[in-house]
Amino acid sequence: MQKVVVIVEDAETVAHSLAVAIETLSDVKAIVARDPRAALSLFSTPGSAIAALVTDLNLPYIDGFELIRQVRTMQAYRNLPVIMISADERAGVLNGSAPHPANALFQKPFSPKEVCRVLEQLLQ
Repeated sequence: MQKVVVIVEDAETVAHSLAVAIETLSDVKAIVARDPRAALSLFSTPGSAIAALVTDLNLPYIDGFELIRQVRTMQAYRNLPVIMISADERAGVLNGSAPHPANALFQKPFSPKEVCRVLEQLLQ
């Protein structure tokens, strides 16, 4: 069965490069949401079986930390693996003090290959 990874990134080129890289992993399918509200609707769809979330910190409407918080308040996704990607230099400090921190954090510019390596570990 394929593992679904939701990518929430408003920069089209970054979202595309992440999706292409992530789909090189065995039995993994990437779904891109350009808006965190669209991502939340994916998580709240009955029967959705999302295996991980890769999100940017700076997003329209709500930031990545709020997105993680809202997803992890859903019973099925309490322990969802999350990778955050950010150009914000404060992201590491913010993640360390967040009530629902990401499992891994990458600073932009990042290596899609390295994101995939960490994601593969988190999906095991």
